[in-house]
Formats: sequence, C-alpha cells, structure tokens
Amino acid sequence: MQPPPRKGKLTQEVKVRFLEQLSSLQNKQQREAELLEDIRSYSKQRSAIEREYGQ
Repeated sequence: MQPPPRKGKLTQEVKVRFLEQLSSLQNKQQREAELLEDIRSYSKQRSAIEREYGQ
C-alpha cells in the first residue's frame, strides 16, 4: 500500500526546511568564526600599539 501523496510532499518540505536551517546555521557559524578572528586580530594590534607607546 502506497502512502498518500501528501506524505511525500510533506517529507520533501521537511527536507527542504532542514537544508535551509542547516545552511543558515553554517552561515552563522562562519560569520561568528570570522568575528572571532577579527577580534583576535584587533586585540593583537592593540597590544602591539600599547607596548610601543609603553616604552
């Protein structure tokens, strides 16, 4: 016995939604990683400037 056609459509919609959410989370993770790298770079530059002016 085959499932009703709607079930297949629902399954496809769930898969699409899952992939959209996965993509969104991956993008968010990438942005956060870039932000952390920017903060790290800023902190290193600030530290170097403070050392230079502290001498």
